[in-house]
Amino acid sequence: MHFPYQDLPPSLRLRYELVDGSNVQAYLPLFAGDPSPFVDQRFKHQARLAVYAEELLTDLRHSCKRGACDWLVRRRTDLQPVGVVHLYNLSHEVIAGRIPYCAVGYALAAPFRRQGYGQEALNQLLTQAAQLFGRTEVRALSAVENLASQALLQRCGFTLLEERAAAYRRGAVRLWQRPLLSSDQEPSALRGAGK
Repeated sequence: MHFPYQDLPPSLRLRYELVDGSNVQAYLPLFAGDPSPFVDQRFKHQARLAVYAEELLTDLRHSCKRGACDWLVRRRTDLQPVGVVHLYNLSHEVIAGRIPYCAVGYALAAPFRRQGYGQEALNQLLTQAAQLFGRTEVRALSAVENLASQALLQRCGFTLLEERAAAYRRGAVRLWQRPLLSSDQEPSALRGAGK
């Protein structure tokens, strides 16, 4: 059973287009010249993006234990791409009677930062993580130095879980978490599972 990856419903100013082979190249114009150390380096270089896209669109898109998906975020008014949101660590496994947490990430192109797009996009992704994917808890990582990202996570209801050494970069990262549904709510994505 695969996850129901699809375009997400639009929010007030933004629309969310499922990333596939036809639009993944939009990452390069958004991020190639971005000096921010917090933007994933794979989004800045053609060869690295190709490897990222291959894994995302083949292995992770079809995985039942470590599923992942990206959405290209566009302004509704002119369809200008402004960034990308990620949902990953999706698993159909139920461990100790609980649905495992998933994780979210996001990147906005420099011209579109500090305009509320990040908060709007992340809130929409969180809503859909619960409604479409049946998740009850979500986590996110931020570099310790990335104060803007940490402020965004706090505005979206995340609380700090821990700080630890980064596995993928120098320095430390902070792990944040946020509940999506109370444990007594039945996620719509799980209704009828196994029937």
